[in-house]
Amino acid sequence: MIVPVRNRRDLLARLLDSLAQQTFHDFEVVVVDDGSTDGADVEASGREIAGRPVRLMRSGGAGAVAARRLGVTGSSGEILAFTDSDCVTHPEWLQAGVAAIDAGNDMVNGLTRAARQVGPLERSLESATEGLYPTCNMFFTRSTYERFGGFDEQARDRLRFRVNQRARGTGFGEDTIFAWHMIRAGVAYSHAPDAIVVHHVFPADPVEWLSRGVQMAAFPALVREVPELKKTLLRRSVLLGSRSRIPAYSAAAALALRAPRLAAGCAAWWALCRLRDLRRVPQSWPSRVAWLPAEMALDAVVGTALVVGSVRSRTIVI
Repeated sequence: MIVPVRNRRDLLARLLDSLAQQTFHDFEVVVVDDGSTDGADVEASGREIAGRPVRLMRSGGAGAVAARRLGVTGSSGEILAFTDSDCVTHPEWLQAGVAAIDAGNDMVNGLTRAARQVGPLERSLESATEGLYPTCNMFFTRSTYERFGGFDEQARDRLRFRVNQRARGTGFGEDTIFAWHMIRAGVAYSHAPDAIVVHHVFPADPVEWLSRGVQMAAFPALVREVPELKKTLLRRSVLLGSRSRIPAYSAAAALALRAPRLAAGCAAWWALCRLRDLRRVPQSWPSRVAWLPAEMALDAVVGTALVVGSVRSRTIVI
């Protein structure tokens, strides 16, 4: 069990508590501290789980990808299980993942869901069979992991993932690329829906969303490297996510064509689409309307980033 962490002491404590409740007991926990300053390393070093002390390693701020790779070298099991410090595992998580490996698979991904409904500008992660294979819920046989070289530390640079202070040390696409490399090679893999991880919902943070929106310029390059995502993740092979940004693109095109009335109509269409999406938020209508400018601004940032990335990688994702 390998867990990278940086400055999430409270969340790490919750994860470790959940690991102590696993119905499967033959495992070790390796926590790799990536330069925490909030005492996350102290939280890990005093723990004992499944009859074994948590092993604490330090990666010195090299990033989550390097931390996971280091954690593999510090582990001894024949099955490698990965999750993240912002997750909580169900009690049967390890049992379900190990059972899928024992059934003859060399790679298994579990079901990841958000801890609760995600509100405007909040952030979480959900994953099942869309093909991204995030490392918050993955299992590999050690022999297969090592045969394919582990997570690619160069993927972020190759995809031209924009790195800023907030994104320092963040991986991008290395897990997806690694998994599909193995799938193409014929490795046996499966999805284990009973291996459930619950992902923390981070509160609304406009600056964080702006940062992550800009970083989406790397996504078309990821699709270029993993064209299978066009079928598993994208709608109509080019549309990313459940929310349509076509109204935003239409408004921008109308402005470029100096058609103000058309632009106004497209902007109204865009606003109505976002308001429709906001209906699922358990808030009053005045509160939903108050979030509308931020939601539209996020559309604009992500849409611009995807266009830039599409041109740069010569792969259309909008």
